[in-house]
Amino acid sequence: MSLLFVYYYILDQNGLPIDKFERLQTSLSGLLTEFKIAGELARVTPLRSVSDLVEIASQRGAKTLIACGSDDTFNQMLAALKGRDFTVGFIPFSEDSFLAKILGIDSVFTAVKTIAARRIEKIDLAKIGSSFFISFLEFGVTSQNLKSANWFTSLKLLSTDPKTFTIRIDNSYNINITCLGGLAVNSRSTSSKKEMVANPTDGNLDLLILEELNKAQILRYRKDIAEGILEAIPKTTVIKCKKIQFLEPRGYNLTMLGRLVAKFPATVEIIPHRLKMIVGKNRTF
Repeated sequence: MSLLFVYYYILDQNGLPIDKFERLQTSLSGLLTEFKIAGELARVTPLRSVSDLVEIASQRGAKTLIACGSDDTFNQMLAALKGRDFTVGFIPFSEDSFLAKILGIDSVFTAVKTIAARRIEKIDLAKIGSSFFISFLEFGVTSQNLKSANWFTSLKLLSTDPKTFTIRIDNSYNINITCLGGLAVNSRSTSSKKEMVANPTDGNLDLLILEELNKAQILRYRKDIAEGILEAIPKTTVIKCKKIQFLEPRGYNLTMLGRLVAKFPATVEIIPHRLKMIVGKNRTF
């Protein structure tokens, strides 16, 4: 099977202590041999980025790309695909992975077992510029790290003055809205087939816009905001669409997991059922 599918594993330390990373790498190598899905293991270094390794994998005829590291490692790998036809997978090196949760993976062992089973689901792929993603983009206060913020910091961040945004939907109409920020969502950690929002197999993007809140609402809905479940909050605007053009204010940041992805003006669109993803039987979508 390993010869047929030509596995290429991209290993990324990405802030992990070196001793923990090396233990994970050793454990991973043994598991890949045990499950008969060994392939080339390539490590990200200051001289070889994730993008560089995707290029090398393509040149060497790899058919299956596996990101081993953080959610950001996987997002960088997706951004480097540039439309090439890989099957992709993920092995989490951290315990707080959003992607591992939606894929139904809770450990390196489970991830390797999942890859060996090769249960493939075609999921929607979102595109911004020349980059791709399966999660979500953030703008405004939602781009802050609210999960780790205490109630006082959350109150301060969410009490900032709202900003006016101009956004075009599906090449059809513009909305001008004064709000705290929002999300452009393909999937998130709470994604589910049963939910109307953030299903990565429904062929839609979900634009969630968080309007101004009073202090009582901030304290009541702080957890939902931190989790990106904005539709649970009163007055949140939810728009299902295929294409979002962020127009104004020019130069405003769009981020993903704290990493700057683009600045206004920018266009995000969905490509239905484009990505061949190896998923676990306990996936959430």
